[in-house]
Amino acid sequence: MKKILGRFLILLIVFVLGVAGTAFLMNNETTDDRSDMNNPTLPEVMVDFDGTISNRMYGYRQQMEADFVRDSVTPLDTTRKLSLAINPYDSKVKSLSYEIRTSDGTKVLENRKIKKLKNSDNYLRADIEISSGMLMNQEYSLQITLDTDNGDAYYYTRLVSRSSTNTAQYVQFVSDFAQMCMDKNSADNLADYLESAENSTRNFADISIKSPLSDISWGNLNPQISKKGIPVIKDINETTASISLEYEISAKDDSGQTEYYNVTEFYRMRYTESRIRLLDFERSATQVFDPNLSVISDSGLLLGVRDKNVETVTNEAETVTAFCQDGDLWSYAPDTGKFVNIFTFRKSDNSDVRDSRVVHDIKLLSVEDDGDVNFMVLGYMNRGIHEGYCGVGIYHYSNDQNVVEEKVFIPSTRSYEFLKSDLGTLSYVSSNNQLFLLLSGKLYQINIDESNYEILEEGIKESEFAVSETNAHAAWRIQEGEQAGQIREIDFDSLATRDIAPDNGQQLRILGFMNEDIVYGAVQDGDSLTDENGHTTEGITTLRIEGFDGTVKKEYHQDGLYLTNVTVGSSLIEFNLSEKTGNSYTAKKNDNIMNNSSEAVVQASVEQTSSDRKGVIVRLVFSEAPGSDKPLILQSKMKNVGERTVKLPSDAVSQETYYVYAHGGLDSTWTDPAQAVLRADAGTGVVLNREQQYVWERGNMKTQLTLNTEDIPEIIRSGSWDKATLQEGLGDKGTVIDLTGCSLENILYEISAQRAVIAKTGADSSVVIVGYDEYNTYLLDPSTQEVKPYGMNDSTALFQKAGNVFITYLDNNQK
Repeated sequence: MKKILGRFLILLIVFVLGVAGTAFLMNNETTDDRSDMNNPTLPEVMVDFDGTISNRMYGYRQQMEADFVRDSVTPLDTTRKLSLAINPYDSKVKSLSYEIRTSDGTKVLENRKIKKLKNSDNYLRADIEISSGMLMNQEYSLQITLDTDNGDAYYYTRLVSRSSTNTAQYVQFVSDFAQMCMDKNSADNLADYLESAENSTRNFADISIKSPLSDISWGNLNPQISKKGIPVIKDINETTASISLEYEISAKDDSGQTEYYNVTEFYRMRYTESRIRLLDFERSATQVFDPNLSVISDSGLLLGVRDKNVETVTNEAETVTAFCQDGDLWSYAPDTGKFVNIFTFRKSDNSDVRDSRVVHDIKLLSVEDDGDVNFMVLGYMNRGIHEGYCGVGIYHYSNDQNVVEEKVFIPSTRSYEFLKSDLGTLSYVSSNNQLFLLLSGKLYQINIDESNYEILEEGIKESEFAVSETNAHAAWRIQEGEQAGQIREIDFDSLATRDIAPDNGQQLRILGFMNEDIVYGAVQDGDSLTDENGHTTEGITTLRIEGFDGTVKKEYHQDGLYLTNVTVGSSLIEFNLSEKTGNSYTAKKNDNIMNNSSEAVVQASVEQTSSDRKGVIVRLVFSEAPGSDKPLILQSKMKNVGERTVKLPSDAVSQETYYVYAHGGLDSTWTDPAQAVLRADAGTGVVLNREQQYVWERGNMKTQLTLNTEDIPEIIRSGSWDKATLQEGLGDKGTVIDLTGCSLENILYEISAQRAVIAKTGADSSVVIVGYDEYNTYLLDPSTQEVKPYGMNDSTALFQKAGNVFITYLDNNQK
């Protein structure tokens, strides 16, 4: 009996263990493909300026296009020495190598490897002494490569040789300013730097140099710095410097719970003998959304301190709303109080600046009635399987499984700000999982399910390309072939296209979309007028609004009048009605076309309210009050699906491009240098060309200068304003720059930069500006080659009367 009982017990134990083992294995099989995002592994590289750390660089996993990465500018003094500091975190750094290239990456000037790094103050350190010849006031690309136990990591900054930049003083000032704002007594010392001209708005998402000191010192928020920032130099010259600073602060709410805020500051400064003068200051703060705090109210969902432009989508059933905040994606069900943190790079524990920084955007594509969410992530990937890559990822969140699945990832060799600019025109995912992007004049169709792509159209000019409000339709003017001049419109969901052909004797112009209807105009032959300064204006005789099926929704025409300066919005088209006057148009009156058939879209509304402690805050308001004030908070998992990468070709920029940098980043790109200068002037920025030469800088101008006329190219001294003739005369040594439309004050920078400027003075006359001082310009007469002073006010009036036609040039880099 005992033997039977013993055998029974043994069999029972084996059975229980077998069931438990099977259950364990089955559980592993069902959850093995779900995990948290991998921790960041890449080190950081920084520059040490006389003991002050600056220019924090984050690692890339692939080599980037040098002329499309400009996260920081590192000035070099006459010693050409550079001190680098590396924070390895948990990585092992075996060696460091560096490479200096011309800014477009075409020529290597210097490369070296440093095998032994020094340990000091918790950093690994390397000192570099650059021996290659570098031109003054010319940017170069510095690529730093770290050989780590996780593979190679690449870091980028721009080098520029400047004299007397006072870099250490600038970066120390920025560090001190931010810290002093945390203490009311210390903050009193900052009053002399400010232009406090505005009344208090207590809007911590929008602070400027004109804000009152009480707002700049954080009002009643009483924060402390929880993650210290490191100054990043964006522009610097002998006169001014622009520096950005990103850091995290924490504060206690009324219940004693901790709130976190990400802060971005921008400083523009001038160094004087007595002290640094603050020319501009901007600050924005965004609260990290945390539903553990008191965020649900009868009036809606409190998002806290942030800007009022909330990316949000609600499903048709109005049961789930998805919204983005500070680089995170959340969904919220008002009836149940359920929150899901669908996507974030931010770690909940042991977070550092590598995972919490926001250099990406999230675009909501759709929210389904079952709570599933489709979205796009664009930019730098802080951590996870694509850590260190810049690119575009398409994702699907399953509400039922609480898991995020990556559908496709498209890496890019261009930095976030350039990638964002490229994809700002079009990014659409169709109902059958096709992604459409416009990059470098090519319309791509990317099959998300099969991870491949095809090019639908090439040679598209962005100036002649438009997309509808939802991005579901696009149109462009065909540039080549038998159908050149026709407008082609596409429906991305069906891939159906239709072509709109002009009548004989006319050309078509795409004006935009009103909702999903294309807006275009007809220009008759002879109605494109070019004035004596070479500027062309087109007069539209007929404007049409058409549906994709060709139905004409509206046709507008006025006998004897032409439409000029047309702007198209989602609900309003505005334009001037003009008459021909010689070789130009003269506006007679304004008119507009209203859209009265706009369909209502279910959406949570955004409101601003205020609190005594946090000042202005943002609230999401729903059609009905939330049904529960007790939040249920979930954190999604990532689904491991293997490699789903599509690599697109890196196309070179085919035309001359001018980049405007302002307020700490890439502001805009232009093909017209004059428009770029005007934009930079308005934003106190700089203009660089594709070669990263400084075309124009705000505030970096000598008080007086006169050029040696013998150093000016002969063709420039001729005073011709025929650009083709000038370019032929310069040959491959220089490039003509047309700054027509800029002011005299704008173009005097060119003289300061040692470049003469041709200025038109009449129908058949011109001068060459070769100098200036406080009271005069110095003008060279092309016919006599004599230089004479001319009063500054008289010069301004003379050039304005002639149309402010200014032409200068840049010396080409010799490769």
